[in-house]
Amino acid sequence: MASNDKQTKAERQQSAREKARRMQEEQRRQEKRRSLMVRWGVVIGVVVVVAVVVGVIFMNSSRSIPDAGPAPTVANEYGGVVLTSTTELAPSEFGGEQVDAASVEVPETPTPMETVPGLEERGAGDPAQIIIYADANCVHCASFEAENGQQLNEWLDAGEATVEYRLLDFLDNPATGNYSSRAANAALCVAEGSPENYNSFVAQVFAAYTGEGMSDDDLKSMASGLGADVNGCIDGNTYRPFVKYTGATARADGVTGTPTVFVNGQNWAESAQEGQSFTDWAQSVMEKKS
Repeated sequence: MASNDKQTKAERQQSAREKARRMQEEQRRQEKRRSLMVRWGVVIGVVVVVAVVVGVIFMNSSRSIPDAGPAPTVANEYGGVVLTSTTELAPSEFGGEQVDAASVEVPETPTPMETVPGLEERGAGDPAQIIIYADANCVHCASFEAENGQQLNEWLDAGEATVEYRLLDFLDNPATGNYSSRAANAALCVAEGSPENYNSFVAQVFAAYTGEGMSDDDLKSMASGLGADVNGCIDGNTYRPFVKYTGATARADGVTGTPTVFVNGQNWAESAQEGQSFTDWAQSVMEKKS
């Protein structure tokens, strides 16, 4: 009597086909896993390469800019350039000195500013003193200039205020090629080589804000468009050490963000009423002195 466990030919063929199907499915799964692993390996490899390249660029960029260098002849010891009108800059006794960012002691936890360095005693008939710490890659600085630039110009031309920009490197990063420092350097180049165009150049830099920064060629074209021939100064990073020094000095003095704006020594962020515009607040401060 034949065993009931014995498979028929048809059953054996069906079993073989099922086994082959399972083997093919397993092979496809293995190939899919290998493909995913290869793709992820490529992605990870690209990320690593990009990270290495960016790191090398950043380190090379940092190493290539020395800590010590000259101050522009129109700059003061706080890193500022003072406008006395929209086309004129105040002379500086400090200008032309050598500075060294490495000599500035920046505490790990800076003490918040109680007063602004460089505050002058001005009489009732003197122009108000406006000091602005700003970063070319700062969206809030760009907004401040868009909202208040025209008013600042009106006060300047009316002789009601001087405006001092202290341009910082706080937002430097490899993705923008350290744009904050490069733009500040370009502005200082214009202040030195074409002082009548400094105010317009600073205004255009902030008006061109995108968050991605501009190339040096763009900065040179912007300066050239105003009539300032400063290509050599920008290409040579002439005032990049001074920008380093300005940033270190600001940190040491307790500046923690931008824009930080003072009018006659009063800090806008700390003394303005909630919802009060800069113009209204500044006007009230200026009227107290008069």
